[in-house]
Amino acid sequence: MPIYKRCSRCGKRIPSGSTCQCIRARHKDYDRYSRDRKSKRYYSSEEWKTSRSAALNKDEGIDVYVFMTEGRILAADTVHHIVSLKDDWDKRNDITNLMSLNHDTHSMIEQLYKKDKAGMERKLKAMLQEYRNGGGAV
Repeated sequence: MPIYKRCSRCGKRIPSGSTCQCIRARHKDYDRYSRDRKSKRYYSSEEWKTSRSAALNKDEGIDVYVFMTEGRILAADTVHHIVSLKDDWDKRNDITNLMSLNHDTHSMIEQLYKKDKAGMERKLKAMLQEYRNGGGAV
């Protein structure tokens, strides 16, 4: 007998481990009406894959923010644009603008951007430069 759960959005009963149709429709609508098409194309390109790989290699696959703030080594699985694509498209492949992070750290930094974006950008740039210049590298 299958195990069921309730969809957190619409309350419909669905098999455990599956995604409700209402959530799929929501993502489809977001892609169609809200997502920045230029950024979406870029994040699907070989250009981004090459830049992302270069940043992860440069940072030794380590979450730079956690290493520099807490001294812990945490595997990076995301590469963050310190200055976002919307703010400066020309910095999209600039290795000094790309910082390796863990997904959870990236989410936390995006929340901090909402409070003080300019200050956080300065802090991250300085932190990344110190890390890559050997001040924090393992």
